[in-house]
Amino acid sequence: MVDYRSDEEREEEQRFQGLYGRWEAPSPADVRARLEGAPFRWWIAGGWAVEGLGGRRRRHDDTDVAVLRDDADAVREWFADYHLWEAHSGTLRPLVPGDALREGPEQLWVRRDATEPWVLDLVLTPTDDGDWLYKRDHRVRRPVSEIGVPVNGVNYLRPSIVLLYKARLQRPKDEEDFRSLRPLMAEEDVAWLDDALALVAPEHPWREARGRER
Repeated sequence: MVDYRSDEEREEEQRFQGLYGRWEAPSPADVRARLEGAPFRWWIAGGWAVEGLGGRRRRHDDTDVAVLRDDADAVREWFADYHLWEAHSGTLRPLVPGDALREGPEQLWVRRDATEPWVLDLVLTPTDDGDWLYKRDHRVRRPVSEIGVPVNGVNYLRPSIVLLYKARLQRPKDEEDFRSLRPLMAEEDVAWLDDALALVAPEHPWREARGRER
């Protein structure tokens, strides 16, 4: 599998792991087993979602799982035997039992303890009146009941939502993910992504790509 990271990105990862520890990337099936019976909703996101939804096979540095921020207390209780760290703007802070979750952090990293690798990156997803909200622009929303696609017993975020998160970064791997998923998307999803990008990034090249296909 192609590794799109630059030398600088590889060096940065080595420095990070030397400071905070290494990552593993459990498969969606592993995540399902780990979260079986959990009292909160969850969806595989990121690169594993690309692959799980029928897109290209790719390298996985971690495993992103979207959960609702409103379910944070249930998430913390479920992972009571794990260490949770708040991830925000490139920094990490241990979330000690009894401490309140701060407003800023958008992710919770999960590992057993300092001797074990990180295993999950829980993406805390805002909601409003039953709607999922795009964290960077709350004008973009969709009913929570519609954001998932089940495949082989695993819930994944819809491809349009996966690509919306990736659209901001425009890394080579994100471009490949777009090319991989776009032919598989229903027209409803294509239209939703185009409408979302019209709000948050009207000049985005993925909008132009869709325009050429019309």
